[in-house]
Amino acid sequence: MIKNNKWLPAVILICLGSLLIGCNNSQKSDVLSSWSEDSATKKEIVNFVEAVTDKDSSDFVPVQDRIATFDMDGTILCEKQYWIELAVAIYHIQNDLQDNKELNEKLNTLLTDLNTVPEPAETGILIEQVTGEAFAGVSEEEFVNYVSNFMELPKEDFEDLTYGDSFYKPMLELIQYLRDNDFHVYLVSGSERGVVWGSAEGVIDLERGNMIGSDMQLIPSNYDSSNLEYIFQPDDELVRGSTFSHTDVKLDKVYNIYHQIGKKPIFACGNTDGDFSMLNFARSNSYRNLSVLICHDDNEREYDYHVEERPVWNKYAEQYGWKIVSMKNEFEAIFLKDGKKVNITP
Repeated sequence: MIKNNKWLPAVILICLGSLLIGCNNSQKSDVLSSWSEDSATKKEIVNFVEAVTDKDSSDFVPVQDRIATFDMDGTILCEKQYWIELAVAIYHIQNDLQDNKELNEKLNTLLTDLNTVPEPAETGILIEQVTGEAFAGVSEEEFVNYVSNFMELPKEDFEDLTYGDSFYKPMLELIQYLRDNDFHVYLVSGSERGVVWGSAEGVIDLERGNMIGSDMQLIPSNYDSSNLEYIFQPDDELVRGSTFSHTDVKLDKVYNIYHQIGKKPIFACGNTDGDFSMLNFARSNSYRNLSVLICHDDNEREYDYHVEERPVWNKYAEQYGWKIVSMKNEFEAIFLKDGKKVNITP
């Protein structure tokens, strides 16, 4: 019991201060809440963001230069057993194109090759043929819608999980955290641009201009190849050819980021050697920067792969200053929705 009222204002201030501290601590713990509290990478990210957004900090980065680039498959979205681009093509061929014997033969050969160790050199060619020919002649918008609908289908190897649910919750929290701090976020994927558009629709609130990917050749629907001066007509649609006009992997990611954004990122995140050049493009920025590599080491909740490559990748990370995230140890949750894994595979 407080006997002397002269202390009452001080007591009230102390209580209010405690409440405010408690609120601040609560707010801090809510940052990247699906990451483990003791995650070293989480702490690194938060420190980085606080530094580059503090106008009084020597590391302050103006809003217009706060560029963040993320790979998609395997970085923010599950890529096993097949990344979305290939999974969509497989589904379409097996369910809608059963009468196309030649394409089904290519698909069967490809699926056999993908299960062969080491993979045959021709596998990459077959992948391009299968994904290209599967939707040849389809308008690009129809393709995007097909991908978007595909994301509602059940995810292989899991119960109670759709492809759309298999986005990584911690990574979407990270993207939102960066956007809340005025970062300009871009997806930079090796998958086709239309796949990125369709996959992210309704999940990540980004404009299409913030999504970079490989591009399939597009042709006006009324195009006459004999007319060298063909003019796009008002009733034309852009339909897909069967070959890529350009890809967005490895060093190409650097070129495409620069051509589309015109600036270097200060934050980059990937999960394979296809992203290494992008990670170092961020590291080359004169601003304070951070590059993160996702390690798939949780075969119980997701998958454990790239095991043989890890020693070399760890050396690269140490050499170039990348931070490695262990999904097993640093992610409290994996997917947007809990799903039981029913097929434990490497």
